[in-house]
Amino acid sequence: MEIKLPFIRDSFWQLLTVYVLLILAIAFSYISKFSYYFNAFALIIAIFGISLLTKNKNINSEFFNEKIHIALFILAIILIIFLRVIPYQNGISIPLGYDAGLYNYIIEHGLENMDYWVRAGVEPGFLYFMTFLNSFISSNYLLTYVFIGFIVLLGISIYIFTKEYFQNKDIALLAILFYSVSLVQFKVFTFLYYKNIIALSLLLLAFTFLNQKKYWLFTIFGILIGIIHRPTFYIFGLSYLAFALTSPYSNKKYSTKILFKHILHGSLILLGTLVFYIGKFKPSIINLISPVVSSFIETGTAPGTFITFLDYQFSILFYLPLAILGLFALIQSQKEKLDYFFFYTIFLLAIVYFQFFFFNRYIIFLDIALIILSALGSYKIIQEKNLYGVILVAILLVSGLILAFNVSLNTKSLISQGVFDSISKINVDENAYIISISSKYSPYLQGYAGENLNKNYRIIAPGLLDYDLFATRERWNVFWQDLDASELKSYYNEEIYLFTPNQIDNPCYTSQSLNLYKWIC
Repeated sequence: MEIKLPFIRDSFWQLLTVYVLLILAIAFSYISKFSYYFNAFALIIAIFGISLLTKNKNINSEFFNEKIHIALFILAIILIIFLRVIPYQNGISIPLGYDAGLYNYIIEHGLENMDYWVRAGVEPGFLYFMTFLNSFISSNYLLTYVFIGFIVLLGISIYIFTKEYFQNKDIALLAILFYSVSLVQFKVFTFLYYKNIIALSLLLLAFTFLNQKKYWLFTIFGILIGIIHRPTFYIFGLSYLAFALTSPYSNKKYSTKILFKHILHGSLILLGTLVFYIGKFKPSIINLISPVVSSFIETGTAPGTFITFLDYQFSILFYLPLAILGLFALIQSQKEKLDYFFFYTIFLLAIVYFQFFFFNRYIIFLDIALIILSALGSYKIIQEKNLYGVILVAILLVSGLILAFNVSLNTKSLISQGVFDSISKINVDENAYIISISSKYSPYLQGYAGENLNKNYRIIAPGLLDYDLFATRERWNVFWQDLDASELKSYYNEEIYLFTPNQIDNPCYTSQSLNLYKWIC
């Protein structure tokens, strides 16, 4: 074994060098990321890299002096902001993401109207928090630049947690640098996953307090997670439960005191969270039970809206081998004690790979874990060969930045400014119903229809919101074929309008304004 290790380490550096150059070529569009099995190549490199773990187990040393550390930290913050401001400097005034209209409605009218879809789909903590912020910050600003501020907060939370967990500032610095140029995390921004971002920050801070044994702060942040975003609370609870049940055995001698402490604080978190869902928000809990249970029986049935696992693998190529190497290092460190971050990572890998509940959306959570592990893998590389390791990691970071920058430059709103303006200028009787011809426009109609006139219209969106009384997909298919709204008229017994950017050549519809038609037959 002693004879082979030098050969393995030499092979690791050669393979990693080739890989880094190929990723750089991908960043400059010389080759496609789908040209070769880069994900398999990354795994092979990480396996060869295990030799580094047997040689350097200590992670107490730090390489960057204080001034460089501060400069790189500031650079990471600037990159996070810069990449996300670019789309709004390209003439976009509409908040990005399919959910923009829904969030706008939640902020402006959610607490006032308490629609069923709001009570069933929006957590009470988020609703109250956003309504409070809206009392002195406009909803448009909340959905654009304040959202970017929360994304920065997540980056800082990653730094704080990583520094505490590994007791190493350099690993924390590398983690926020990888986060700042992560293409996947930029896509989270374009999807406008507001609750995810806030709750992930809270989760990392809760784990930080747990690591510091500040149990009451941990409990408070655990409750905040539960009332801000249920899927985050789901993985947080699973990770903490597994940790709580195994932690009494970690000190070689079973400790009932440790077990009791974890049961106490876990129970307080659960009860404190449920208090907020009693009454109006009970549908938020009831509606989640069925998809969670069914996803374990029939996997792949509740994906959530985000990129697929295959797309994810090819979106993180610039730090994939580092993340796998970091995962090996994490597993190696868990020989005597299985901790919360280990369970968090393993559970997420299982959920995403085996396609349990919300598996595509949990890619966002998994990516945060792999970013942190990438920092650990990078640290091991730099620890082995200081300057050369720094150069390789720097090239990978630059490659990631180029890829994210190109995507940022080409990011556009889902609808045009003209369509958005026509939605916001709608002015009809408030008792009327407006049918969305496409799910693409439904959230915008819900959140922005009549915005300039301070009107709140009732939107009929098939399979979405509160007024889809037409019920079956088959009936809607019939309607979409000929746009005959006579049956709809009998269902709703009010004026019916149809919103579509397409020209309608039907004598039963009369144009009211741009993209809006009234049923008159």
